[in-house]
Amino acid sequence: MTRKSLEFSLILTIGILLNACSQGPRPLEITVKQDNLCAFTNNTKTYYGVDNSFLIYLGKIDYTKEFKSTYEKLYSKATLPIDEKNCVLIPINEIEKNVAYDIVLSTNKSFQASVCLIDRNNNLSIKYVDPGKSTCD
Repeated sequence: MTRKSLEFSLILTIGILLNACSQGPRPLEITVKQDNLCAFTNNTKTYYGVDNSFLIYLGKIDYTKEFKSTYEKLYSKATLPIDEKNCVLIPINEIEKNVAYDIVLSTNKSFQASVCLIDRNNNLSIKYVDPGKSTCD
């Protein structure tokens, strides 16, 4: 192999490895449970972050401004929210109805969902927002 071929192969390999390691956030599941949003990973390969803790935070989606968290809570030594029965509860009064929010759970990885809390005749439901959108349409 020539030197240029070796350099190209090395650069290509590094690029592939960097891309594979930086997959971005994984999906976060959100449901409505009584008077709370219920967030969980639905991923058995979820592990604790630093100091056996994890963080949940959320904020309105507005691509014209820098992200600003409107709610956050750090959990230390709590059960990991892998399934719905062990979900992280976010009080519904922390989120406006029919407004798009990003919800992020930070453990050893980042899990994220863009959602709206929809109110139809006092029946609350979750609607996932398409990537790049900032409204509940």
